Amino acid sequence: MSINFIPNDPGAGTTAPAMREQPKRANRAASKSGFTLNGVVPEGSFALGTPQFLFWQCREAAIAAVEAWEASVGAHTKWQGNRKKLPLLPDAGEDLNAFYDRQTFSFFHKNVAGTTFFSGVSTDVVAHEVGHGLLDSVRQDFFDVNFLEVGALHEAFGDCVALLTALNDKETREKLLTVAANLRKRNFVESTAENLSEGIRKLMPNHNAAEPRHAFNTFKFQVPQTLPSNGGPGVLINEVHSFGMVFTGCVWDLLANMFAAAPAQTEGTLLTAAQATGKILITGLKSALVTPRFLQSVGRAMVLADQSINAGANRDRIRDAFQRHDILLGANAILAPTMALAGAPPTKRGDLAPSTKQDLHRRLGLAKGAKLTVTGGELFGTPVATAVHTREVPLSPVDKRLKGVVALAPEPVIVGASGKRAVVLGVLPHPADTEDEVQAFVRTLIEHDRIDFGKAKKTRSASRDITTDGTKTHAIIIVGGKKVLKRLRFLCGAGG
Repeated sequence: MSINFIPNDPGAGTTAPAMREQPKRANRAASKSGFTLNGVVPEGSFALGTPQFLFWQCREAAIAAVEAWEASVGAHTKWQGNRKKLPLLPDAGEDLNAFYDRQTFSFFHKNVAGTTFFSGVSTDVVAHEVGHGLLDSVRQDFFDVNFLEVGALHEAFGDCVALLTALNDKETREKLLTVAANLRKRNFVESTAENLSEGIRKLMPNHNAAEPRHAFNTFKFQVPQTLPSNGGPGVLINEVHSFGMVFTGCVWDLLANMFAAAPAQTEGTLLTAAQATGKILITGLKSALVTPRFLQSVGRAMVLADQSINAGANRDRIRDAFQRHDILLGANAILAPTMALAGAPPTKRGDLAPSTKQDLHRRLGLAKGAKLTVTGGELFGTPVATAVHTREVPLSPVDKRLKGVVALAPEPVIVGASGKRAVVLGVLPHPADTEDEVQAFVRTLIEHDRIDFGKAKKTRSASRDITTDGTKTHAIIIVGGKKVLKRLRFLCGAGG
């Protein structure tokens, strides 16, 4: 038996592959990560718009997304929380929305102006949400970071997984090269979630998300707070989905650079370039240092990842891609000694001398008894210790409804060796910068109506135990007797 499958998006246009009949993908092996689905229906070549088609389309797209990840970096075995499977919900109810909340990958439907839009029929949208889960499985710390650029990177990575999923399909690569031979023009691959954007456009024509997001773009980096909070369709604004296009643009330009460097420009070399780009991206993300200027931090980590994987063969291609969007890397700055500390260098296990910890407490302006978590390891071949303080940033200055609420922000310091002394490698976080970035990010959440301001909840798992209307990404949770702003989910809906 075969199924019908749309390898891109129902709204991708006539240049994209049409719905085709193909064998279903095999179930994920027991040794790998997978999905649970309720209401399994028999295989068949079902028509677009039927529940049976939605079931098989959503399943096929989700597995295709994980396979695209694996084509770059190998087997994916577990989701966040050490779980083998997560529920995949092709139609979780009525909404112009889709989200990942650590408990499910959820997709919805909504009738707008006589047309019903199903987010789960778009391979782009399904791959995007699965992308959130894939990133969360290797960098769980990103989920609750209250910096706009970290949220924007998470959204951008979802789009990057959608791109990699599309490019892992041979027919897609062949058709792409007939319309964008060097990838340097608008096309159905770099444009994502066209069908969902059409639904948003019908409902709210002037909404920023009424235009599909584009990986091929000329957006230039600006400090997010200097951008407007709202804007018309496709305009770059101070909001995570929109601002994420700066980073997605860097990745698309890197892909184009990698493809141009191939001996010949064929669908086969395009696949090789896509997989190599994915490997550099994912490897860099696994070690990227969380900072307010996180897009630059990831770009720097990608340069160092390429150094470890390919002996730096793509250094200039990465730098050129980021410079096109006004992100200057200087990747070696991550490992450059910048400040002497008291005490000896970290041990091989990553332990720090008590005098070094005391010095870090003083330099970070920490109160007596403040916790500093230290872990050892290597950063692209350099032995280091990473000391992280989690700062509680007061949110009362942002909005009176947040009186007594704090948001948590990591302040990591990389400690290495210079001679027989411990030293700071890279930049030492500044408390005032941390507070400014967190409070600015929370303002964007308020401006886009993303916070559930209901009574603070006591819960072990915010995303599991709190029910909202699906348009809220954050809520106020009681943690250790304190009111803390916590993330519920990443979503891709009409509000964002």
